[in-house]
Amino acid sequence: MDYRPYYPPITLRKTFNKDRTPSPSASEITLRRVFDFEVVHSVEKDNEPPNLDPNILVPRPRGPLSKPNHGGYTLRHALGWDDKTYKEVQEGLHGVCDKYLDTSTTFPKQTSNAVSKFLQAAREQFPILGKYVDLWPAGDFATMYLKNKVGSDRAKTRVRTDK
Repeated sequence: MDYRPYYPPITLRKTFNKDRTPSPSASEITLRRVFDFEVVHSVEKDNEPPNLDPNILVPRPRGPLSKPNHGGYTLRHALGWDDKTYKEVQEGLHGVCDKYLDTSTTFPKQTSNAVSKFLQAAREQFPILGKYVDLWPAGDFATMYLKNKVGSDRAKTRVRTDK
């Protein structure tokens, strides 16, 4: 037996008198957006954001790191690097973290001396980081690495004590 429930269609429809126009106009309340075709394609052809002066440093994006759904940003998208460069810098900075920072604590709890040594070594190893204000990508890579490392170490310790 073929059974199909019937649900009346739900619509958001407003009927207006023909003698007057609705207020606001339909064009003002639509979600449709019109883009200038020439501008969009000229940016795509250049493959480079407009108005970038090579002498101006790139500021840190607004919002919290790795929380894009809460007004923040992801490091991969904020940097806009190709996958190979991103992975190279990420893995290299993990080694620099292991060498100069205390891996048993998070980045904000590091000593200022250790952080300055870390940032100096990061700039020497990866000159691309010099394009960014206060080398913020290096700090963000270290923040995520140490946060994940401390968390996994705690989880391993918890598993051992539970047995």
